[in-house]
Amino acid sequence: MKKMLCAAQIGCGKFAHQQDLPNLSTHPLVHLKYACDVNIDNARATAEEFKIPCYTADFMDVINDPEVDFIKIATSHEAHLPIIEAAAKAGKHIFCEKPMAMYDEEAYKIIRAVRRGKVKICVDLNRRMSPAMQALKKQYLAHAADPQHNPWQYVETVREMLPEENLPHLNIRIQDESSSYGLGHLDPLTGGGEIIGESVHWIDLACWLFAPQLPCEITAWGSSRLSHGIYLKFDGGASMTLDFSCSGTFDYPKEQFELTHNAAFFRSLHFVENEYYGFPGAGKESFALQHDPYPEMGDGFENFKAKYFAKVQNSTNSKLIENTTPLTVDKGHRAMLDGFIDAILNDKPSPCDEMAGFRSTYLARLAIQSIRTKQTLPVQIEDITPCIF
Repeated sequence: MKKMLCAAQIGCGKFAHQQDLPNLSTHPLVHLKYACDVNIDNARATAEEFKIPCYTADFMDVINDPEVDFIKIATSHEAHLPIIEAAAKAGKHIFCEKPMAMYDEEAYKIIRAVRRGKVKICVDLNRRMSPAMQALKKQYLAHAADPQHNPWQYVETVREMLPEENLPHLNIRIQDESSSYGLGHLDPLTGGGEIIGESVHWIDLACWLFAPQLPCEITAWGSSRLSHGIYLKFDGGASMTLDFSCSGTFDYPKEQFELTHNAAFFRSLHFVENEYYGFPGAGKESFALQHDPYPEMGDGFENFKAKYFAKVQNSTNSKLIENTTPLTVDKGHRAMLDGFIDAILNDKPSPCDEMAGFRSTYLARLAIQSIRTKQTLPVQIEDITPCIF
């Protein structure tokens, strides 16, 4: 059994420089051999910066190298399919940035390619792997299995609980600053807008949290390109509401998650702090940052906000200072990479496989259709569980 894996980075843009390249180049089980980008100057500069031995503008150079075990794709969305098909045919495992595909037909072809190639694919829908979300799900499942309530809590004794009173609901609030979006995000040919480009993250999170329940109904409103809302219902009664606003500010943390179930409340504040209410022993958990230039300021949500202002208060360009002094919460990128490497080396299931990648794309497309038709749409069982070989 191999003890090290040879990897190649395909797509060397801003995200790759923030996450993929630092994570791959420092991983003890990975030898990063290639930097590949359509812009050869960018590929060369990336190779020099991260001390990568080879660079190229042609992804087939990577695919044809017998030493390469897996690739990491961080290209624009429309380029995923041809790269994945070539990699799968050559027996290379695939770590793909979200979304796995922009359209259902592309996703079907990807499912077929990786299954016929007998390779593993991991889609970097990383929220499910963040320490905060892992901890929240653990607390939620423990309470669901054995509900306990505080002695002061009112419990109805005159009537039986109604069926819908104990169904879990996940509320996700995203306030983003859309001036940071590149044109690639919004171009219908390369990005497709924020439902395809970003909200696949939170659609996947709900599907992961409520599994094995399957989505059965979706309603969406707003803009298919920018600000929108999505209500997703599951066949076991669970539900999710996503409220995505592009008119917010980076001066306040972007993501907040609130889950209610069986007279309990589970809250996660931007991956740095969880709060639990309604049952004995409930309290708070704090989570370390991925990059923290101010560890002396402590952990938790309020301290994270203070760290942000300490970082930007003397700057006129928060994006520039982010590159030089990163302050990054742990959204699960490194854990997803660790899980995928373990899956390859020990023949385990991928932490986010082709079906997860497909479902997030399929549901995002249904949400766009719901916005355009102003209708609630069913999620057919035969569509959410395609039979592809």
